[in-house]
Amino acid sequence: MRPAAGEVTQLLRDAGAGDADASRELFARLYADLKRLAHGSLRRNGGRDELDTTVLVHEAYLRLAAHEGLLPAERAAFFAYVGKVMRSVVLDTVRGRRADKRGGGAVPLTLTTGVADEVVDDERLLAIDGALRELAKLAPDLHALVEMRYFAGLSVQQASEALGRSVRSVERDWQKARAVLRTLIEGA
Repeated sequence: MRPAAGEVTQLLRDAGAGDADASRELFARLYADLKRLAHGSLRRNGGRDELDTTVLVHEAYLRLAAHEGLLPAERAAFFAYVGKVMRSVVLDTVRGRRADKRGGGAVPLTLTTGVADEVVDDERLLAIDGALRELAKLAPDLHALVEMRYFAGLSVQQASEALGRSVRSVERDWQKARAVLRTLIEGA
């Protein structure tokens, strides 16, 4: 059974205040959701030989636990943060593989962000990461939506609920975010 939004928010606040028991309870309650998000993230990213759903969730958990006093206190911000952490795990895996191979054996990766439905290699994924960092500077709200939608795997409906905004408003921002990312990637 999924935990109620109010329970999650309270656990986030308690964990953010340094309550280790609340932190453990939060992740125990959200573990199934985190596995679902990780599975979706890996599926959208074409999978990674070095990563599977469990590894991605556990690595993300370790990174989140290392900064537990900094956990966002609101559900929407938390899921955006989880998306950011999962993205960093995937990118660190790519960077590590590139460091090991120095460009050899690049494996195509399919991104279905709508930014461009194309097969991209590790180089392109790193360019997308650069575009996302630029988007964070230009439009933090759009960047947070991309983190929620693509990296945390939330649907438009779920992002709408998490942000407390209308579905149509989130859809417009999602279109805008994809257009800005496309422009940033093409200009890189």
